[in-house]
Amino acid sequence: MFTRFAATSVAACLLVLGGAGSAFAAAPSVSIEVTGIDGVETFTTTGGVLCDEGTSENSFEKFGGSGHSAAGTFHGYKTLTCSDGSGTFTITYDAATVWGSPQDQGGWHIVSGTGDYANCKGGGNSVGTYIEDGIIDLNTGRVSC
Repeated sequence: MFTRFAATSVAACLLVLGGAGSAFAAAPSVSIEVTGIDGVETFTTTGGVLCDEGTSENSFEKFGGSGHSAAGTFHGYKTLTCSDGSGTFTITYDAATVWGSPQDQGGWHIVSGTGDYANCKGGGNSVGTYIEDGIIDLNTGRVSC
């Protein structure tokens, strides 16, 4: 059950990303690392398309699974605010995990932005690594603005 549901979630993310066609394939590679410790989230990026760093606000929306299942899925949004004042961008994420695993994985994509990021599009893969008192989400993919 977990494998089929996880595969469906990943396939849905890929369909969203696939809609951008060859223009998306030419978009620059980026990484967005969001670190959340004790409820405080910060981020850094690489790739030169987005701002270098800032703060993140998580809006967790939905969790699927229960104590009786071996796996769970979750969905939410993160609004990333650039520390240089250039704007914000919001990503949505869908991920799955197996209880007791040190990681979760799934996909992400940009749903909106302000300032320099008002016209950004893109997304990719996400891996969350659980650490003491928090998580580090590494989001890799392609973004064009």
